[in-house]
Amino acid sequence: MLFLALFLYLVSSFFGIYNLLTSKSHRFLANGFMGLALICYFIYFALRYLDQNTFPFGDIYGFFSLLGNLLVLAFILLSYKYSRLLYFSYMAAFIGFLSTLFALPSSPSPYKSTLYGLHLISASLSYLFAFLGGMSSSLKLLIERGLKTHTLFQAYVPLNSLITAERLFTSLAFLGFTITLVFGSFWTRSQFGKHWIDDPKLVITLLLWIYYAILSHLNLLKKIKPKRFSEGVMIGTLLSIISLLFVRHSI
Repeated sequence: MLFLALFLYLVSSFFGIYNLLTSKSHRFLANGFMGLALICYFIYFALRYLDQNTFPFGDIYGFFSLLGNLLVLAFILLSYKYSRLLYFSYMAAFIGFLSTLFALPSSPSPYKSTLYGLHLISASLSYLFAFLGGMSSSLKLLIERGLKTHTLFQAYVPLNSLITAERLFTSLAFLGFTITLVFGSFWTRSQFGKHWIDDPKLVITLLLWIYYAILSHLNLLKKIKPKRFSEGVMIGTLLSIISLLFVRHSI
C-alpha cells in the first residue's frame, strides 16, 4: 500500500509538471492522483495500527511522514478554493512523495496506547497549522510592503484571504496544542500514574500553548496591531519549527 502511494505521488508530479508547462484546463488530475495517494497512505496507517496496536510513527521518520502527508491534504483542500494554487501541484506531490518515503524506515510507537497516538497526531496537526499560519503571515507582509518582486503572490491568494488564513491557522494551532496537552495528560496518567511528567517535549508544548493563547486573545480583543500580530505568528512558527526539529521526548 505504501509503494502504491509512492507511485501515485510520482504520477501526480508528472501531471502537475505537464499542466504547468502546457497550461491545460484539466489541472485537477494532479490533485486526483494526490488524493488517491493520500488514501493509500492512510490505509497503510490504519493497517499498521490494527496489526501492531500502535501508530507507525514512534520516531522522527514516522512523525515527519505524517506531517508531510497532512501538509499535502491541506494543499488539496486549499487548492479547491484557490484554483491558481493548482499550478504548484507538482511541488505538493513531490513533498508527499518524500514524506511517504520517510515512512519506510519509521518505527512503531514504543507505547501501545491509543492516547499516545492521539497525542502525537494532534501535535502534528498543531505544527502544521503553525507552519501554515506563519506562511500566510509572511506572504501577507510581503504583499503589504508592495515589493514588486513579490506582488505575484496576490495573483494566487488574495490579501484578504491571507488575513483570514493567518487568524484561522493561529486559532487552530492554539486549539491543536490544547488538545495535544489534554491527550498528553491522559496518556501520562495511564502510563505513569500522574497527569504531568517533566518531559522536554511536553514542557515546550506547554510554552507554545501559552504563546499562542496570548497571541490569539490579544488579536481577538484587538489589543495588538495587525502587523505586530503577523510578526508574532511568524515568531510562533519559528518556535514551533525549533521544537519540532531539536526537542525530543526524554521518555
